Amino acid sequence: MESKGKDQQLRGYLMILTAGILWGSIGFFSSTLQSQGAESATVAFLRIFVGMLLLIPLMLAMGGKRLFLIDRRGLLTCAVLGLLCQAVFNVSYTESISHVGVATASVLLYTSPIFVCVMSKLCFKETIGPVKLLALAINILGSVLTVTGGDFSSVKFSVYGVAAGVLAGFLYALMTIISTTTGKYNSLTILFYSFLFGSIALAAAGHPWTNIAQSFSLPFFAAAVGYGLIPTVGSYFFYMKGLARNLETSKVPVIASVETVVAAIIGIFVFREEAGLWKLAGIICVLCSIAIMNMAKSKKAPA
Repeated sequence: MESKGKDQQLRGYLMILTAGILWGSIGFFSSTLQSQGAESATVAFLRIFVGMLLLIPLMLAMGGKRLFLIDRRGLLTCAVLGLLCQAVFNVSYTESISHVGVATASVLLYTSPIFVCVMSKLCFKETIGPVKLLALAINILGSVLTVTGGDFSSVKFSVYGVAAGVLAGFLYALMTIISTTTGKYNSLTILFYSFLFGSIALAAAGHPWTNIAQSFSLPFFAAAVGYGLIPTVGSYFFYMKGLARNLETSKVPVIASVETVVAAIIGIFVFREEAGLWKLAGIICVLCSIAIMNMAKSKKAPA
């Protein structure tokens, strides 16, 4: 039984890793849509709205109408995920980028593993030993170096921008904590309703329809479908499935941070970004932190 449980956890962590790899393509699709004329608010809306639409035929094919059934508690959870961890998260991150720049906002977003670590201790009584702390420190260092390439001249400061970035990091972490509690529901059901609530909120806040009509073309449509499918439906599906396998929540964001490695590789080979020594060092640090985190003993503190 113990061996079977470990196999389940291993599959779960591999699913989290797969989700992180798929999330790494966010920058590619976002940049493609913006090059086609989409504004940042429209890009955020398209991601979860198209993802929601793509889930409908998938859910009908996999389970029929029963997958759309959900109780009040599940619907409330989805509302929190959609409004806070989708809509408010996207607005906060966009605001941070506009006030302190992409590099600083990205660095602030990667404070999320710290929040997850603390909340895992408080909510799930997980032990936070020296191995986890080491992995966490190396992960944050690696993420910062990967994003900035060691050049901190682009790092800006604004109280509002920093606060918005930290809030985005917290909400990103909150998604992991809340999603851990949704194991009784089908992953596709949770995704559909959280995307629905998030889409409604972003549509009300950003009014994206005019921008979509002005920018619409075949390449725009293809990028929107790819954005909704790969780093949205695909990534969240694997993420939720992984979390349902009784994983240590504090390990999850470190493993998912492979996203930064994939994003950096796409930047180097697709967008011809410079592959400096510090960026390569950051990639190595992130990969090492994932390996170190998996060396930590999987146990929780007694309740």
